[in-house]
Amino acid sequence: MMAYTPAYNAGFVKPLLNQLIAIVQRDQAAAIAIVNTALSPISEFHKGPGLRTAFPWLTLAADSIAFAPDVVGPRQSRSRVTLALDVGQFDQEMAQDNAHDYARVLDMIVTTATTADWETPLPIVHETVPSGTTTPPAAGSVKEVFVESHAYGLVNLQQMEVPVLRVTLAVQFQMEEV
Repeated sequence: MMAYTPAYNAGFVKPLLNQLIAIVQRDQAAAIAIVNTALSPISEFHKGPGLRTAFPWLTLAADSIAFAPDVVGPRQSRSRVTLALDVGQFDQEMAQDNAHDYARVLDMIVTTATTADWETPLPIVHETVPSGTTTPPAAGSVKEVFVESHAYGLVNLQQMEVPVLRVTLAVQFQMEEV
């Protein structure tokens, strides 16, 4: 009987979610200083349902992974991740403006991150990473990262009397796993 040998060393989307959180935690103060100094830093980062205690909060979710067919050599894929930021205030006019500013902040952070940022262990504060350091994708595996779209909308949340604004960014990652 032969021993199992994996064909490639893929982490898929999980390490990308943690890298996103770490990069936003690291870069948000600088981006907020450029966009709107009245914005509060994002202090809540979620990868699923759970108690939300303070606006704004950011939820990250893996949407899909599509693989290139019939590739000889490294496995190629496109991963789509959604960042949904909920912004709320008593003044709905200000909440709308802040949602647009937070979209700019998040877009700026993602689009200015370098390839090294996606492939280097970074400090992170999140309950799913008790070590406090990310385990990124392998060096050379992240080929392209881009913000695909922004979407805005009102959402009604449990325990909230007024609707909050949700800004959603779709981010694409082109990967090559070896």
